[in-house]
Amino acid sequence: MKIHDHIISRATAVVAAALLAVAGSAAQSLEQARTLAEDGNIDGAITMLRTLVAEDPKDAESSLLLGELLWDSGHDSEAIEVLESLRKRGDREATLRLARISLAGYDIEEARQLLAAYRKSLVKGKRQIAEDQSGNLEDQIDRAEGMLDRVQNIEVIDSVDVDAEEFFRQYPMSAAAGRFMGQEGVPEGFPADGQTVVHVTESGNRMVWSASDEEGISRLYGSSALLGNEWETPASLGDELGEGGDAAYPYLMPDGVTLYYANDGENSLGGYDIYLTRMGEDGFLQPANVGMPFNSPYNDYLLVIDEYTGAGWFATDRNRHPGKVTIYTFVPQDLRVNVSVDDPALASLARLNNIALTLKEGKDYNAILAAIEEGRSMSGAEKSNVDFLLALPGNKVYTSYGDFRNPRAREAMKVYLSKEKKLEGVLARLEELRADYRRGDHSQEAVILKLEKEMDNARDELKLLRNQVINFELH
Repeated sequence: MKIHDHIISRATAVVAAALLAVAGSAAQSLEQARTLAEDGNIDGAITMLRTLVAEDPKDAESSLLLGELLWDSGHDSEAIEVLESLRKRGDREATLRLARISLAGYDIEEARQLLAAYRKSLVKGKRQIAEDQSGNLEDQIDRAEGMLDRVQNIEVIDSVDVDAEEFFRQYPMSAAAGRFMGQEGVPEGFPADGQTVVHVTESGNRMVWSASDEEGISRLYGSSALLGNEWETPASLGDELGEGGDAAYPYLMPDGVTLYYANDGENSLGGYDIYLTRMGEDGFLQPANVGMPFNSPYNDYLLVIDEYTGAGWFATDRNRHPGKVTIYTFVPQDLRVNVSVDDPALASLARLNNIALTLKEGKDYNAILAAIEEGRSMSGAEKSNVDFLLALPGNKVYTSYGDFRNPRAREAMKVYLSKEKKLEGVLARLEELRADYRRGDHSQEAVILKLEKEMDNARDELKLLRNQVINFELH
């Protein structure tokens, strides 16, 4: 070998070794950034990735992770700029991520186009060259398009960001709405884990909660109080409530029939969605997705309606503040009213990115905000002096007979409460019989069916009586 050829060969080897060292260093830094992100240090990971991309703008892997972390932490403009640059260079993963971002912004047409472009990139000629990683994105786009036709026109009067860990302890609800606890609220020996959220009703005689089963799937359970501070054996509220995914974050209304909860099953927009179901003769009925703006392509959960204060709350991580969730306070509606599909603010109202747009011009929300504060701060003695809770239009709440101006309404309320007490007795008896039935005693099946029919009739009668009380008082 000639001397100069040997020198060139040696120099080439040195350069190659240096390039490998640089590549190895870059790969190591990328893994360090991933580790930082997994450990919750998103800002540190983003800083490291920005440096890597600045040093090598062609490093697609670092750019993709940077774009994802920027979006997930709320740096929307920069995230889209990074991902769009990758997409223009033919990066299929960036195209898919941008399709998901378009869905999050409810730009349905753009989401479909980007998904189609992504799937086209998976095929060369007649041969598929890469696996489709879009999952059920197309179904989610279809679902979002359908929900945008029925966005509920709610009034959101407040929002607050709280730590995601044990966020359920931050709900400012009154005693009438019951109380939330974590794993510590579940009786010993009952299924529970670190993710358990328990709701106990105001009376303290019914609890619902979530816990993982032996397969790691989160299920909903319920139990009723027995004599001697004991609880009946927990019963599943129905595997079908998870719709093939996890079911969690339950809230049982005071009627003991209406259940709000979250699941991330096949009918979700993405992550957890909030669902509504009601107790029927054979358990809880087929759940219904409550739709937008309560639900989004992110995690939405734990919807509460407090009949004492006339307020409602739900939590979401749609605003993408690391380690935080947003709790929205809204005014529940007796009758659902939807936003017009022709409203130019439709997508904004669905996303709730500006809650001021949801407020009614000239309407005073101070009364309901004061009721929330009163319900939260009411002492134990004051709570014990509350005879009943009757919510009237205009955010008024009656708590005693002395609140009534109309004598007919006062007498009608006495009848209502008498019937309500009778229904509570039927419910208690029915729960005992159902517990026996689940333990194998089927001798009282006819009695159970009879009581269930009586219960349905009693609920219908209570609705009529309640409306009668309100009509007497207002007219």
